[in-house]
Amino acid sequence: MTDILERKLSPSDDAVESAVGDETVILHLVNGTYYGLDPVGTRIWALLKDGVATPDICRRLAEEYEIDLAVIEADARKFLGELEAQGIVVEG
Repeated sequence: MTDILERKLSPSDDAVESAVGDETVILHLVNGTYYGLDPVGTRIWALLKDGVATPDICRRLAEEYEIDLAVIEADARKFLGELEAQGIVVEG
């Protein structure tokens, strides 16, 4: 299977969002479940919505938060994998 950071991901049409301060709440319209994103998750979500490629998202976060790229990539793999498993993001 291809590394999730090498795939083109985008928000699912089945996910709607609402900003709550510097966080985001997402409602999956199909399963009716709400998901909360912290500020970093919200930043990733915004970049995905803007069509930014996942490797570029990781590089931006590493620069913005001054964290080692390998740490960001590991965390992004886990986070994006969870969103994909829940149908919040899709490939394409």
